[in-house]
Amino acid sequence: MRVKIFPGRTSEGEVTIPASKSLSHRVLISAALAEGTSVLHHVADNQDTEATLRCLKALGAGSEKAADGLHITGIRDWSSYEGSVLDCGESGSTLRFLIPLAAMTGKVVTFTGHGKLMQRPQSVYEELFREKGLLFEKKDEFLRVQGPVPGGEYVLKGDVSSQFITGLLFTLPLAEKDSVIRIIPPYESRSYVLLTEQILKGSGITIHDEGLEIRIPGNQRYRPSERTVEGDDSQAAFFEALGVISGKPVCIHGINLESMQGDHAMLDILRKMGGSLKEMDGLVIAEPSVLHGTVIDLENCPDLGPVLFAAATQAEGVTKFIHAGRLRIKESDRIDAMEEELTKLGAVMHSEEDSAEISGKTKISGGVVLNGHNDHRIVMALAVLACNADSPVTIEGAEAVSKSYPDFFKDLKKAGAKVEQL
Repeated sequence: MRVKIFPGRTSEGEVTIPASKSLSHRVLISAALAEGTSVLHHVADNQDTEATLRCLKALGAGSEKAADGLHITGIRDWSSYEGSVLDCGESGSTLRFLIPLAAMTGKVVTFTGHGKLMQRPQSVYEELFREKGLLFEKKDEFLRVQGPVPGGEYVLKGDVSSQFITGLLFTLPLAEKDSVIRIIPPYESRSYVLLTEQILKGSGITIHDEGLEIRIPGNQRYRPSERTVEGDDSQAAFFEALGVISGKPVCIHGINLESMQGDHAMLDILRKMGGSLKEMDGLVIAEPSVLHGTVIDLENCPDLGPVLFAAATQAEGVTKFIHAGRLRIKESDRIDAMEEELTKLGAVMHSEEDSAEISGKTKISGGVVLNGHNDHRIVMALAVLACNADSPVTIEGAEAVSKSYPDFFKDLKKAGAKVEQL
């Protein structure tokens, strides 16, 4: 799909953000592990969460949409798994969260995926599985594992994806023995681990988090619950940036102002750059602002990288991004992808392996065709910045937004932008 974004915005905007993708993955998994039926409200509806639900059903969970919410019936018997291939789509969270859990069947479980998913690093699990004498086999576009994953000690580097820690946190309460996860600093993206622990505790699971050491008693049982998923701060970030850089305010509904989501940091980062963002009763108003360059640490919020790169082009002076290396192993190399596309728009960006610098303020030159790099966050970040161009901008591969935010372009129109689907 190709979309054309026209300069400027016709009006002040008002949008309601979708449910948090990160939290939706977590509540679906915790519900599938519970003994009984959970009722979930406001679960994110996108390709990634569909992949998680599809895999959980293959493992034996039940799912039914009802008037009062999504009913998830927990997996009653792990040994009932019949050998279905677990198709994770392009969802890294689905794959990494479910690898150790699927191994609890005690049978050989095969995973597959699409796009670049099966090329993304899984060496953390590979090493852990082999240390425990378990099967971990990667071949072509398939990954095979067999457990069950035992309790005991697990040592992980803190500067790899927190998704590996989350996968173990879901799994180890089911082990017979107690477990401890020891984390070697630096400890990046801890906010996502805390998000997982919040969901686990709401499911009756006991976790003792002492910073670099997480203790998990074994032989626990998940209990069913009723939950409502809060709005997605990583998706709100695009509209917060839009309101700050594009000349008219945007009113963003559905934000939990006390959220533990790591991407809630977008508000403080934009304020640090000089952005005006007002908070009131579940909504944020992002107002046109004069931004200035600063140093932005992406250690705990890497998903904000693309939209902050876009916003930084509209800030006076130099904006430096540090601890950005993990952006290189997402759906695309998000640093290289943004550098390539921002250069087409006339921006100046230079990067190294773990950092990047953007010089502003840039006059955004339209009349160009941009590549979405099959990456939802790249497409959305470029679309936001294109509203500041001096002539229309076309983005190819815009369908990538379906991965996390299928209604993004509808909401961009609600925010006052003129968007044409080609």
